[in-house]
Amino acid sequence: MTRCVSPNPYSPYANALPNARHLVPGFLGATPVPGVLAPTACDRMAVVPTEPLEDVTDLLIVGRATSLPPGLCTTCVGAAVGEEPPEDDPRIRPTTCRECGGASSQGEWCALCRQSLHDQWWSTRRGQT
Repeated sequence: MTRCVSPNPYSPYANALPNARHLVPGFLGATPVPGVLAPTACDRMAVVPTEPLEDVTDLLIVGRATSLPPGLCTTCVGAAVGEEPPEDDPRIRPTTCRECGGASSQGEWCALCRQSLHDQWWSTRRGQT
């Protein structure tokens, strides 16, 4: 039986649904550093887990999304294979960032401010270096 993946680590600045593991896109084989707040396939932001990320691109390309482990964000998986988000998926409405005043597609903070605020918060956690 396939092991269920755990949700992404917590951050008060993450806006991805907290009860699922989210797909974090890589670029040319490079993946984001563990602990950073990164964009997800479902157009939100989640903390990159500390355990190594597994590349699931090949499974998605050949249409084997059902072979993915349970616990993944279904909206991320759907987005990765070109599906529209489900109607009951709570979408984030565009607004103004309360930190910098710029446009935000990520809710009350824009992506850059979320990342900056997360980095400040993450470095203050107990046991972090």
